[in-house]
Amino acid sequence: MSKVYTILLCEDEEFVARSYMRKLKLEGYTVIHANNGEEAIKMLFAEKPDLVILDLMMPLKTGFEVLEHIQKEATAEIKKIPIIVASNLGQKSDIEEAKRLGAVDFLIKSNISMKELDAKVKEHLPA
Repeated sequence: MSKVYTILLCEDEEFVARSYMRKLKLEGYTVIHANNGEEAIKMLFAEKPDLVILDLMMPLKTGFEVLEHIQKEATAEIKKIPIIVASNLGQKSDIEEAKRLGAVDFLIKSNISMKELDAKVKEHLPA
């Protein structure tokens, strides 16, 4: 039997979260969901998922603050978890900042299909 990967989805917009969760579950992933940046940090450290999909504009802590927290506080094991930023902030400066803070990829939510999301997840999951 192949490994079932766990994905932490950090998304406060309910419609987007439901759409992503439905697609990811259909692809066979276990999905855990954080509604805000503080929940995202707690769940990341507690659950140690295989991959994180992180929105930048969230309540309590932004995705940038979550990435900064991981850089400062996380163990090497947690820092190895790939983080894909999925945001509607698509300016070059936002993309560069997210990558500087450790994101492996950056998706602009309004431009990405569910099929492309799945392809990016597969690309970044540990083999």
